[in-house]
Amino acid sequence: MPLVEKRYAQALLELSFADITNVRQEFLQFVEIFNSDKDFRDFLLDPTVKLDKKQGLIREVFTGRLSKNMLNFILVLIAKQRINELPGIFRQFVYLADSKANVLDMKVITFAALEEGQLNSLKEKFGKIYKASAVKITEIVDPSIIGGIKVVIGDKVYDGSIKGRIESLTELVNI
Repeated sequence: MPLVEKRYAQALLELSFADITNVRQEFLQFVEIFNSDKDFRDFLLDPTVKLDKKQGLIREVFTGRLSKNMLNFILVLIAKQRINELPGIFRQFVYLADSKANVLDMKVITFAALEEGQLNSLKEKFGKIYKASAVKITEIVDPSIIGGIKVVIGDKVYDGSIKGRIESLTELVNI
């Protein structure tokens, strides 16, 4: 996690602590526009376009559509030439907001898609273990794990996959 992204995300989080949900939604919408509209993104990233033109466009288009704090945040990113960091700053903002709200973010990797009941069971069990107020699951289907399940939470990995067991046995045999 680059320090610049984290610092800007932390600043926005502190600025918008009273209304994180709305700021998060506004930020997501702006990032989606930034990512999907190549002309808009290229305009904001173009070093030959003057700062006042970039900020003028943002003010013209987004005043009334974004909160004052969000609008000013975008203008600061443009002024500090950090608008290219926008997607990473958004990811950091979501991560920090979820951490503050005690939301557990986990990746579940399986050979085949799990049923809803199985996902709910995982949410419940890991939610209790981590004392989380809510659990977000990203399900990833990866046939290379052969079978079983692998759960990733932050930097912690719970590997119950057949591939993981084979690799462990291989390491044991090669010692």
